[in-house]
Formats: sequence, C-alpha cells, structure tokens
Amino acid sequence: MKIRHSIFALTATASLIACASTAEQKAEPVQNAQSTVQAENSVSAESATATANISAPSAKKDSFPATYKDIVFPEFKYVAPNASDARIKLSENVTGYVIEDKTLPLVHFNIFFDEPYVNDKIENEAAFELLSAMFRRGGSTKLSPQALDDSLEFIAASLVGSVGTFTSVISVECMTKDFPQMLALAKEVFLSPAFDAEALEIQKANAANAYEHRYDNPASVLNALEEYANYKPNPRLWNATAEEFRKVKREDLVKLAKGRFQSGNIIFAISGDFSKDSMVTELKKYFETWPSNAKNTTVVPPMTHKNKPGIYLVDKDITQANISILAPFVKRPHADYYPTAVASFILGGGSFSSRLMTRVRSDNGLAYSIHSHAGNDYRDTSYVYIRLQTKVESAALALKLIQEEIDKLAKEGPTDEELAHAKKTLIESLPSLFDSPENSTILFARDQMLGKKDSHYIDYVNEINAVTKEQVKAMIAKYFDASKMTTSIVGPKDKLKDIGNFTLVPIDSLDFRK
Repeated sequence: MKIRHSIFALTATASLIACASTAEQKAEPVQNAQSTVQAENSVSAESATATANISAPSAKKDSFPATYKDIVFPEFKYVAPNASDARIKLSENVTGYVIEDKTLPLVHFNIFFDEPYVNDKIENEAAFELLSAMFRRGGSTKLSPQALDDSLEFIAASLVGSVGTFTSVISVECMTKDFPQMLALAKEVFLSPAFDAEALEIQKANAANAYEHRYDNPASVLNALEEYANYKPNPRLWNATAEEFRKVKREDLVKLAKGRFQSGNIIFAISGDFSKDSMVTELKKYFETWPSNAKNTTVVPPMTHKNKPGIYLVDKDITQANISILAPFVKRPHADYYPTAVASFILGGGSFSSRLMTRVRSDNGLAYSIHSHAGNDYRDTSYVYIRLQTKVESAALALKLIQEEIDKLAKEGPTDEELAHAKKTLIESLPSLFDSPENSTILFARDQMLGKKDSHYIDYVNEINAVTKEQVKAMIAKYFDASKMTTSIVGPKDKLKDIGNFTLVPIDSLDFRK
C-alpha cells in the first residue's frame, strides 16, 4: 500500500498502544505465607531429624497446588521508562536518546530529520518515489554502488535511508569496532549522493514492474479501494505510472535531493556496546560538522475525508471476498482515543476473546480471521475499521453478524469480565514496545517528533484503567455507526448481489492522478 501515513496500517494489540509508553518491568514477588509459617515454626535440628521421614513427603505435597487454577503469580507491575533518562541534548537543534547495551558487540544508530515535503507537481512523483532507494543504491561521489555494497558486506553492516512526507531517516547497524567507519560512510552517502546512472536504470525497471503488478494481490486492491472510497484527492496520494518511472533522469533526483537530511531539527537514537559518555562526545563532534539549512517550513496538506458512506466494490474473480469497514475517527491527542481503543479491543481487537471473532469465526465458521482497530495518528484524522476475509457466498451473512454485534455492544455495553480483560491485556502489552534498547531509543525519538510528553506511557496506563462500561457503549455507538461507515469489498460482483446496493469501482480508476 502506497499511503505515506499510518491510518490503514494493520496493527496488532501493541499497535493500539503505539500511542502509549513504558519502561522496565519490575515484578514484586508475592510472599509465600506457608513458607513463612514453616520458617517461623522451624523445629530444632534434633527434632527435625527424628521426624524427617514423616514431614518431608507432607511438605513436598503441600508445596504444589492441587490444580493450575490455584497457582499464585506475582502481581504484574510495570513502571514506564522515562524518555528524559536517556535524552541527551547536543546543541540547539540536535537531541538524542542514548542507551548502553553490552549484550552483543553491536551498535544501532538512527537519525531522524524533521523535514516535511509534498510534491507540487505530479510529474515529480516518480522521481520522489525512487529517491529513497537511490540514496543508498546510487553510491556516493567517492564510492561506486559496487564499492559501497562490497564495503558494507565485508563488515556485515547495514546502511539505509528514506525520505518521507514528514520525516527523513538514516539507519546504521554494525559491529562496535566498525562504528567510526560507518559514521563517516553515512555522511558520505547521504550528503554526497552520486545517483549512479546504471543503478538508476535498475531501480526504474523495478518500480515500473511493481506498478504494472500492483493489483495482482486482492489485498493491494482493497488498500487502494479504501483510499479511493474514503479520501478526497491529495498530493500525498498521487501515484506515478510505469511510463513516468521510466522517464526519470538523474537530474530529477539531484533536484529533489537538494537539502535533504539537512533541514529542521535532528533527533537521533543510539543503543549498543559502548560507553555512554564517550559516545556522546563522539556524536557531538560528528554533528558539529553536519550541514544545517534553515528550518523547513513546508506545510503538509491534511488528508480530508469524502464522508460518503456506502458499499464500494471492485470486481475481481476470486473465491474469498476481501472486506474492510471504515469510519472517520480522531486525530491524537484526543479524549476519545483511550475509551475507543478499549471498546475496539472488546469488539474485535482481542483475538479469540473478541465478540466478532467469537460470533463470525467460532460460532459460524465464516472467517479465519476478523479484527477491529482504533487508528492511532498524530498527523491526520484516523479511522476505526473492521477487516476480514470470507467466502464470497458468506459475505452478506458475515456483514449482517458484524452489524448485530456492533448494535448489541452499543446498546448493552461490555460485561465486567470483558472490560477487565481488555484493560489488563492492553496494559500488559506495553512491555513489548520496550523489548530492546534499540526499540526504546527509536520510540523515544519518534515520540519526540510527534510531540508526546515524557509521561505519555504512564498516562496511558491511567487512561486505560479509567475507561468505564458507559464509555465503551458511547464510543461504539459514536464511531462504529453504520450510517457513517464505508464498506470496501474486493470480489466477483455477480456473486455478491445479496450484500445490498453497491457502487462498482473500475480497478483502473483507483490511482490518484490529481
């Protein structure tokens, strides 16, 4: 899917909390009352010896619960990590997050540049889409593409970069001993790109081929149909054609690359096998010589919704109907996010514990998987959605059952058990966001880009715990309202007549060209 923002990205439970936070898990063991009593009432050594053959079997028996239900686990406690503990400010416009990790002799280094960009002409779209790959694949003014590849392969290092709508990123992974060399190489490749002509031809051919096969997969068609059915035209949705890819010249890339990785604030994330103090000193010298242009003032046009509910269908001769149901949600931060995240978990986000999975899959066997999600976006107004695949013949029934579950939850609300389980699962999934120093530093950096508070993940726990049954009812009724939802379906039109009135969308009209 081509979209350059996150509203349609499929996200599992951890994605629901991509808005949240955390730190190190600290489990406090529950004191074993029986062991305490035994210790306080221990007998003398002489007495113990005399009764060893009798008391030992009894003690062993008592140390194991009768069933697994009687097992007592330590209380789950998770203290969210504070970004400020890892934050280092090198200069007015360079901030970073540094965490030592002596586990392996590796370094993970990411640099984020706050430099928004939007094409002003559709003719530039093909070059822009090729730009990210060409920074790395096109070599530098000192190194040919082949020499660059050989250098990285020889030391088993990775160097990649990308330019996006809001942020440009450079990523380095290497052995600790090779890090100084990789720092110099990163600066060489991304500040002095060569955009080698031969490498460009390869990338152009790959892009043109990908465009020509973009709708071979039903899932890709569904993604494009979702955009078509829900968004008004926007430069951020433009699609370059195969012919436009083939016409891209080196000069086009040079023009678009001017000033990239050089404007706006810089936020870096680094973790690995090093001394923090020494690394901070090294990076301060490194960024002192990094060129910096005036702050980027580009205004990115927001995504705007069509707000035209209904059923939209792309005719494709397949046996499984690919279905998504969407409705506009909120742009974060917003008070409705947390209660809706809990409500969506109960409706369809909680895997086999969710109502939709129980009703559509377990009870009726209509789909292998079905899930709902409350979008988490700080750049644009997001969506709530439900997605599933089902046999073409059962599509109408599946849609009917989904609507019944939405109506029931909006009217009756969740049970106490459902609400407690949703809160517990969402909160206990937080540690997965911080499962490595690398992921922690990257998350801190991205959060700063979005303007999140240091207390974000602490606040998340409190907000989730505060959600009530009445709020769940209200959010389902407000955001999963059928009159506001757009249903996108990919499947054979002749076999889907019983789904109701639908708008047939030709597949060749899905590309945004204006």
